[in-house]
Amino acid sequence: MNASPILLIGIGGAGASIARGINRASGDGVRYILADTDATTGSTDAPFVLLGGDRLSGHGAGGDVAQAKLAAEDSLQAIDDAADGVRLVVIVTSLGGGTGGGATHAIARHLRERGVPTIVFATLPFAFEGEERQRNAIGMKATIAEEANAAIFIPLDKLIGDADAMEEALRRAVDTLASAITLFWRLVAKPGYIKLDTERVRHIIAHAGNGRFAVATAQGPNRTVDIVNALSSAQTLTAGTNPVSSILCGVLAGEDLRLSEIGKVADGVRAAFGERCTFDLGTVNDEATFCGRLSVVVMLFEAGGKTADGATIGATTDSSRRGRRLTKNPLSVGPQGRGRFYNAEQTIWRGEDLDRPTYLRRNISLDL
Repeated sequence: MNASPILLIGIGGAGASIARGINRASGDGVRYILADTDATTGSTDAPFVLLGGDRLSGHGAGGDVAQAKLAAEDSLQAIDDAADGVRLVVIVTSLGGGTGGGATHAIARHLRERGVPTIVFATLPFAFEGEERQRNAIGMKATIAEEANAAIFIPLDKLIGDADAMEEALRRAVDTLASAITLFWRLVAKPGYIKLDTERVRHIIAHAGNGRFAVATAQGPNRTVDIVNALSSAQTLTAGTNPVSSILCGVLAGEDLRLSEIGKVADGVRAAFGERCTFDLGTVNDEATFCGRLSVVVMLFEAGGKTADGATIGATTDSSRRGRRLTKNPLSVGPQGRGRFYNAEQTIWRGEDLDRPTYLRRNISLDL
């Protein structure tokens, strides 16, 4: 059995596809499982957990978030078995349907209660997929962000760039996600000049909050300049609303990587996104994969991260009010925005948690 301290869980059909892509991209193989309410997602290439087998008989959740959540709760023992000895869990999924949102929410909450830090990477639907899927995804963003230690939501429209063909667009999305997420495994398995071990990554994620990421790759004599320029203008990094509180940067290269290049990348990233932020950098030296190439993965985490028990800290409602915290708002509704409903069963309708005030669900700023 793979004894990696990091477990990858691909939830739902799309999440399973992304997880398989990550396993291929890792080179060494990762410790991962697939979990879905649809039995057809399982195959012989990876361990598979059928969520809610007795409840749904392997036919899927039919887009019903509440059913997917219950199905996941039925199967938490199987998740516990897979996560035995794990120090960090990475979840990949896609929002807009049923299983991705409902099951991810239940599993992330369960792992947090067990004291296992969890980071969720969730894709958001293409604009052409329709208003209902968009609405469901937006509603589940809030509930997942409340339970995961860190959450990164990626609009597929921004991730694929200018690809025209659907197959090419989806392949590019999986490849980009895989490049970012395999950072966790590479930093542990193949550390270079600067080591960022499992426990440091675990600590970063445990206190991270919402975030965003980008990947840039270049070669040639000006590769560091090209990478910093690409990251500085990346749509997936510039779309945040809250100020950045911490930065995780992974530099992946071959044996030709120079310390001066590491310094240039670090200085450029900090200048672009926050010189006063907490900044962590690790390197990976992999001659077979990165000979002559330099690849940099940047993850930005916003103010409003989590304490060790998952509570939100230092959140701001608007980037122009950097010093204000939600806890000082006279209309604050308590831990994680659910007030007196915090310990109650959620009322989910069309992907939205109706126990959360409308102004929070609609991301409306209250200037008081």
